[in-house]
Amino acid sequence: MVIEENPQILTDKRTVGLVCRPDRPEIEPFANQVAEFLISRDLNVQIDPGSCNVTNDKAQSTRIEDMDADFVVTIGGDGTILYTLSTLKNRETPLFCINRGFVGFLTESDPESTISALEKVLENECVIEHNVNIGSGVGDRIFEDALNEVYVVSKTPGRLLTFQVFLDGVQVDYGRADGAMLATPVGSSAYALAAGGSILAPNVNGLIFVPVCPPRFELKSIVIPTGSTLELELVKPGASGLAIIDGQTRWDVEPLETVWMKKSEVQTRFIRMYDNYYDRLNTRLVPRTL
Repeated sequence: MVIEENPQILTDKRTVGLVCRPDRPEIEPFANQVAEFLISRDLNVQIDPGSCNVTNDKAQSTRIEDMDADFVVTIGGDGTILYTLSTLKNRETPLFCINRGFVGFLTESDPESTISALEKVLENECVIEHNVNIGSGVGDRIFEDALNEVYVVSKTPGRLLTFQVFLDGVQVDYGRADGAMLATPVGSSAYALAAGGSILAPNVNGLIFVPVCPPRFELKSIVIPTGSTLELELVKPGASGLAIIDGQTRWDVEPLETVWMKKSEVQTRFIRMYDNYYDRLNTRLVPRTL
């Protein structure tokens, strides 16, 4: 993860996108408040009609995939962020994320502090956090990039897959599991952590391979360099799988096919008030007990 100091947030476009979590109608008044603030600062505001209902006539109804903005505001949780990333035509568009979800590890602001935070963003009083993405595919068939993880699981629920694992062409492991994933440092605190993997500190120049429920510990978790390519071969005849990208999109993987995964040339950029990774880790992921 790289922190960009003193970024120039707005360009001559002076355009901001707005995306909401669609199944939370109570978000609507707050979305209108955010849109009103941005419009009052003479910004063009593009509203995703599939998720936000904003009443201001100056707001432009624009689907996520058509947004061409200096940055995009999301209102929701981590799922809203991942969905927005999977749909944006430019994944490197900076995101300013407001937490109205359950965990919101990737989010930056709560509703109470949003307007004051956005005022600072518009004055460039912020930083931009650059996060590694994972590219993947099968042969010449290329999947969408992943911010969190690429997860390969059986197409038949409850069925084990048998994997042959290669790192830069060298076999490093072999065995069965419910599934296996390669995660980024930011993704190491998501599904990979729940599956028993370690959290990678954001300045670790690596990716983490995590098997999910391997019987008899047949497969082991391993941290690999970001310059390496990991390959998962489905070696059992008749056992097909799915490659799931950030929990958003699914791709069929046939028996005996190999899924390759490596660092993408694309990065995801989050607008932060400051470099606050460990603050978010301590307040949102670490359980607190009395």
